Amino acid sequence: MIKRIITFAIASLFCVLAYAQHSTSSPYSTIGIGEIDSRIYGLNSGMANAGIGTYLPGFLNNTNPAAIAVDSSYFIFDVSLSGTLSRYSTAGMKEYANNENVKKVAFGVRIFSKLTVSAGILPYSNVQYKIQSDSYVEGGNNERYTTYHEGSGGLSKTYLSASYKLLPYLYAGVNASYLFGRINRSETLSNQTVQTASEVDKILFDFGLIYNKKLNVNTSVSAGLVFGYQSRIKMRNYRTLSSLGTTETETSTFTSIPGNIGAGFSIQNHSGHSYKMLAVDYKFHNWANIKSPDNRMKYSDNHRVNAGVQYIPNYRTSRKYFQRVQYQLGAYFEKSNQVVNGKRISEMGATAGMVFPLKNNYTQIFFSADLGRRGGASLINENYIRINLGVSVNQLWFIKWAYQ
Repeated sequence: MIKRIITFAIASLFCVLAYAQHSTSSPYSTIGIGEIDSRIYGLNSGMANAGIGTYLPGFLNNTNPAAIAVDSSYFIFDVSLSGTLSRYSTAGMKEYANNENVKKVAFGVRIFSKLTVSAGILPYSNVQYKIQSDSYVEGGNNERYTTYHEGSGGLSKTYLSASYKLLPYLYAGVNASYLFGRINRSETLSNQTVQTASEVDKILFDFGLIYNKKLNVNTSVSAGLVFGYQSRIKMRNYRTLSSLGTTETETSTFTSIPGNIGAGFSIQNHSGHSYKMLAVDYKFHNWANIKSPDNRMKYSDNHRVNAGVQYIPNYRTSRKYFQRVQYQLGAYFEKSNQVVNGKRISEMGATAGMVFPLKNNYTQIFFSADLGRRGGASLINENYIRINLGVSVNQLWFIKWAYQ
């Protein structure tokens, strides 16, 4: 037992250190705390991350804290990596960017018969951009000046979730998250550069419910709800002006994380030795109540719909390996929280994935691809392909001996 705990601690430390870098390359990460990352990088990534109403044993479900499902005496450890290749295009311009990083480190265990807990680290927001803007001097003779804008960093989220069985079919959950990170921005004009480093740390709470019941021997259904309240965040800003000399000032500004509510359902069917599942989610973030820190962009309410299916041809066979593999498809559509020059940003895409069982299905390697598009008319449009790879280890750690 001690050897396993030490091995787990070393592996977790290594993954967290590797995770410390944020990765995106989006011009839409210029405002506020950056581009919000709503993906959970788990076993359901090939199903477009649909999971608010999904209850599956062995699945650390980050979309709904009530839906953490760990079998008794087992310990689950998940690690996920992701890489993205993006093409940005607008009138007469195309740019390419790529990034890759560790995205998720998490574990879960059942404390006693009714209580299950999970903890981990995920990205919350990302900032990474390089933009050149040209302007003309007012009243000048077509004299133009160029400003260079750069940004990097973002916020990470460590969390501790707990799920409690209230009734035979009803579970309630709470999630405590600690947001932390540093966002760096700079503007350079001629020989003068203004650099701003913003630091954030904040504790947030959100809640969930899930109802999971068998309709008959072969079919079960689940329905879930999640809720989070609006929270004010303090940003400690350190501003440095570099020209002939250097001066540094410290100020504080405030932004907010919006309130949110979501709902989802899933239906699972075992027919013979095959398995099928359908899951659908909807989530709403009330961004319209939050003021944008940049006059060129304003916030609007965010709506996102995710849907996915999963199929296992024969989960009992021992001879035909690929009949035990989980095959996943999904799709998503989102009305973003950002409005640029009066134009609403939207995002849509499709996902496909496979989950490969190892060691009698207790360890699983999962792989998914996400092909999507974000932007809108007269805006910078991003076409991307994202590859996700991870492993979920479901380890028997605690054994109650029948005989001494």
